[in-house]
Amino acid sequence: MIRLPSLHRDDALLLSRCFYLGLIVLLFPLKSAYPIASLSAEHFHPPLGPFTLLETFPDPWVIIVIESVTYALLALWVAGVGRWRVGALLSCFLMLTSGLNYSTGKIDHDLVIVLCPFLLTLGGKWPEKSLTFCLAVYFASSGFAKISWLSFDSQASLSWALTYFYGYGKSAPLLAWSLENLPGWTWEAFDQLTVWFELCVPLVILHPFRRYIFLSIPLFHLSTVLLLGIDFSRLLLIYIPLGLLFCVLPADSHWMVPSRARAILVPTCLLGLSLSVAQGWLLGKSPQSLLHLDTPGLFLFPALEVIVVIGLLSRPKDFTAKVSKLSEP
Repeated sequence: MIRLPSLHRDDALLLSRCFYLGLIVLLFPLKSAYPIASLSAEHFHPPLGPFTLLETFPDPWVIIVIESVTYALLALWVAGVGRWRVGALLSCFLMLTSGLNYSTGKIDHDLVIVLCPFLLTLGGKWPEKSLTFCLAVYFASSGFAKISWLSFDSQASLSWALTYFYGYGKSAPLLAWSLENLPGWTWEAFDQLTVWFELCVPLVILHPFRRYIFLSIPLFHLSTVLLLGIDFSRLLLIYIPLGLLFCVLPADSHWMVPSRARAILVPTCLLGLSLSVAQGWLLGKSPQSLLHLDTPGLFLFPALEVIVVIGLLSRPKDFTAKVSKLSEP
């Protein structure tokens, strides 16, 4: 069994914050609500929550203030200032921006992502426990919404594939080929496996099933990217912190990230954040990713595989038991 070095909890939290911000800067910029501020009240259809108290979109200057505070809090959060207070405020402001973006009638799927900054500032083992719980709810709610897919009378995934190909003009790597060559029973199998997998992801909370779930998630995401072109790559904002936190052993360990590396990581992240924000202020556009990739979902599979390897190899039972004995007086 290969034994990867264990991470100190503070190491894992620092790297999680840096990866979270790094992915936002490089691939997944925060969605700005400024473009929709000019819409009339006829287009205002807020989701359930505090936005139902409003009658229309707020003035543009209000959105500018919200987003400016959001980026300031993001910088403080990455630097580790304020702990849970800054994390809570950051998640609240991210929810404000997300809620405004989804007030045109679209369904919100970002809750677990915007909650991540706050959850990563909790004490003890609560960061990984709460993130695991949110991820389980994320998948389970999607599975419950697809219960009708379990019917053998129709193939829902085939219907979606036809809609994506002919209606939306998507060109996933295997979409056209699968529509021409796959028999009907394979689409039915895809329906069944999708629903049961999403309903079974909550078993990740139980340690004996964690390895099997971790092995299944990359295969599930890869199949959806290749067949349907559905990009779940933004979930790396959750998977990477969760994978790092699972590398933390119960016993105390020394810092693995050198102080010089820590002194470089945070300023680099803040510089990237500044460049991303400057795009909006100097060029008059909403912040954009520094890496312009059309299909980041195709990079999800190897990234998830790395996380799976870490999760499988970093905490073997015999190693954990050995370290626990050594830590006893």
